[in-house]
Amino acid sequence: MPNYHQAHQLAGQQRRFRWFMSLAACFFAVIFLALGTWVVRGAEDDQLLRSARTYAKAIDSFRAFYTDVIVTPLVGHPWVEVTEHYRDQPGSIPIPATMTLDLAEFMSQRDETIDTRLLSDFPFPQRADRLLTEFDQQALAMMREAGRDEYYRFEMQAGGKALIFATPIRMQPTCTACHNNHPDSPRRDWQVGDVRGIQVVTLPVSQSVLAKSDRFLYLIVFVFLTFVAALLALFFMDTRVRNIVDLLFERNRELEAATKELKQQQNALDQHAIVSMTDTDGNITYTNQHFRSISGYSDAELIGRNHRIINSGFHPPEMFEQLWQTITSGGVWHGEIKNINKAGDDYWVKATIMPLYDAAGQIDRFISIRTDITQQKQLEQDLKSSNEELYALNATLDEARQAAEAASEAKSAFLANMSHEIRTPMTGIIGMTELALDTELTATQRGYLGVVKSSADALLSILNDILDFSKIDAGKLAISPVETDLKALLTQCLKPAAVLARKKGVSLVLELPESVPDYACVDPVRLRQVLVNICDNAIKFTAEGRVKVSIGWQTGTGDGKGILCLHVYDQGIGIPESQQAHIFDAFSQADSSTTRQFGGTGLGLAITSRLVELMQGRIGLESSVGQGSHFWVELPCEQGRFDQTLYPDQEKTLWLLDTVAENMRTLSGFLRRLGYTCECFTDPDVLLSQSKSAFSEPRSYLIQHHLNAEYTGIQVIEQLLEYGVLPENCMLISDASSSVLQQQLQSLQIDRLLTHPPAPVEIQQMLQKQPATAAERACHMEQSGLQILLVEDNKVNQRLISTLLQKRHHQVTLAEHGKQAIELCQQRSFDLVLMDMQMPVMGGVEATTKIRELEARQGRAVMPIYAMTANVLPADKEACLKAGMNGHLGKPVKLTELDAVLETVKRFAVT
Repeated sequence: MPNYHQAHQLAGQQRRFRWFMSLAACFFAVIFLALGTWVVRGAEDDQLLRSARTYAKAIDSFRAFYTDVIVTPLVGHPWVEVTEHYRDQPGSIPIPATMTLDLAEFMSQRDETIDTRLLSDFPFPQRADRLLTEFDQQALAMMREAGRDEYYRFEMQAGGKALIFATPIRMQPTCTACHNNHPDSPRRDWQVGDVRGIQVVTLPVSQSVLAKSDRFLYLIVFVFLTFVAALLALFFMDTRVRNIVDLLFERNRELEAATKELKQQQNALDQHAIVSMTDTDGNITYTNQHFRSISGYSDAELIGRNHRIINSGFHPPEMFEQLWQTITSGGVWHGEIKNINKAGDDYWVKATIMPLYDAAGQIDRFISIRTDITQQKQLEQDLKSSNEELYALNATLDEARQAAEAASEAKSAFLANMSHEIRTPMTGIIGMTELALDTELTATQRGYLGVVKSSADALLSILNDILDFSKIDAGKLAISPVETDLKALLTQCLKPAAVLARKKGVSLVLELPESVPDYACVDPVRLRQVLVNICDNAIKFTAEGRVKVSIGWQTGTGDGKGILCLHVYDQGIGIPESQQAHIFDAFSQADSSTTRQFGGTGLGLAITSRLVELMQGRIGLESSVGQGSHFWVELPCEQGRFDQTLYPDQEKTLWLLDTVAENMRTLSGFLRRLGYTCECFTDPDVLLSQSKSAFSEPRSYLIQHHLNAEYTGIQVIEQLLEYGVLPENCMLISDASSSVLQQQLQSLQIDRLLTHPPAPVEIQQMLQKQPATAAERACHMEQSGLQILLVEDNKVNQRLISTLLQKRHHQVTLAEHGKQAIELCQQRSFDLVLMDMQMPVMGGVEATTKIRELEARQGRAVMPIYAMTANVLPADKEACLKAGMNGHLGKPVKLTELDAVLETVKRFAVT
């Protein structure tokens, strides 16, 4: 019966399929008929258009042949004349235009279905009666204005549909001479290539190569054949369906055979697995031979008994409760069970237990299929014992590692404490020495103090190198790349090097082209350290001349990736080729005499090399003895991008004066990006001469202080002021801002001073600075100082820092510990707080945290707080920033860094 119903259903489906395919064949026949009609009509139009093109081209080709082969050789011949009146003059031939017109008329007379006309809107008098139709005017316009080589359209005329096809008649070199010189020519300024007129060909649709009736006949035949093919396909598919039905019945028989085979395989599985069945109460109803063998019980001893007969008591009752709950709710339980056999021996099985259902869909029994894993469990136990032994060994190794880490921490703590203890007195030594050197001294006194200062600087450099090398050697120095203003960073970190170079009589030159991105993802601290180390090394070994720093950028594969290239060239003593391979090794210099002459530990370049490796970069050098050295560094960077700010064109022009071409190119590049027009001068006399004759024009001057033996920047500015240049239009760039230079600028009422090399943002801020009146400048001189709170417990450092700040016209309030600083901050606000970290009563980190809480609680403005401490390790700096400080100044304090902080605070302080 099931087979009969299946066959009946399939027969009905076949009938429905035949009807569907018949309707589909009729539908597609109609579609093909409509589509064919459209194709035939389109083909006729295309064929007609090709005929028109061929006809027009034939006339053009014949005219070209007539002109080049017949007329041109006869021009000027004494016996033959070329004229448009050839009919009235025997022995003459027509000019090409007349020949073409007559030929067109002749062809139109021979074939009345084709109309050929040559027309122009500049006709000769004898052809002025030929009027232009609307199509003719449109064709001329399209060919002259749009440069088209043909223009056509289909129109309905008296005889039916026709194609009107126009092509341009362009002036050839032989035509212009005639038309521009003929006395009857309506226009005499023709150029070669101008459209003189048009050639119009009219073809009726009846001229199509293939008659419309024939095409429709072919179409009907095509549709009929398509319909017949569709019917044949229908019968073919119907046969295929019947074959598929037969195949389905065959597959059904195969499925029944497969089911039988599956049962046989189940029996085979029963022969190899440990199988048992129970009723819904857990009483055993079936066991196979393997079950009886492993348990040691006979079939009679097992049937009817509860499965607890093999329970070893190893597992908790909760496990069996969960098992029973799973299978009674229709689930499948998987797990490992430890059983016991009749002899009392344990054995392990991996079991899968599931319910079986009756015809009504109710659970009527459970089946359990097990695998013997006793040997596997024994191996696991052996492995566990081995693991316990290995764990004990690892514990011993971990204790040794912790001991090593403790030793490393002790070393780091020792270095940190020694650094702090050494830096504290060194702050007083270096600071007081600098103050003494800034006073009037005898030559002998200045020499002695200079030795003290250089010795203290050397000791500080050695201490910094040892700390850095220790951190790198211990693997505790991490690279932290962030998006950084490259040009600001590079110029800022070279400012101290410029001061050091000037003191030695060496000039520092910076070449920073516009191709270097404004921003890139780098570690600013480590990049600064690399560049400063290489520059300081170059300056140290250069007695005279200059040190050139060149920055470059190599574009990478995309997405802002690239390579930052640092090149430092010096004119120093050079390095022998035999020593160059070891120059980046720790505690290594070219030879021992180098250490005696120039000082140092030989750690600077080793630290630099390790830092470059940590940043995935490369470092190298080229050097010759007596010729100087060239150190280069390549650092891969990501997210390199340019500042997209579009600065408007500025009204003023800037005149730059610098005797170093590289510095000039760098500054002019910065200014062009800011929207300024620059004029560069390398000769002070030329600038002064041109300024004297044009001082009233709106411009500003950016002048390098250190020019040549004849001029300084101050002297140039003095001369400009005499010419009538306003003080607010003068800016000075100097390697250092000494008290003498400040006094000279104040006497000239100049308040715009930049330190070399200036960053683009510094130049922009200085140029946008509003000029001060004379009264404002006087008030500024009296009230320009900041109110500074100095939190310091060391008496020497109190005196030193207070003196340094007071010499810079700042007001200083002292606090000896953090608690006293909090009490002073509760009473008033300060423009700046300089906070030591290690102090009695309360340290600087805790005091800063409480001050920030006080500001938030009272809604007060946030005071700038900078750490000024001998704790200079990265963890110390991180603790300061986490507490809410704005920055970190390490002791001994560098005056350039202190001045930079004071200038930053002063620029943004609210007065």
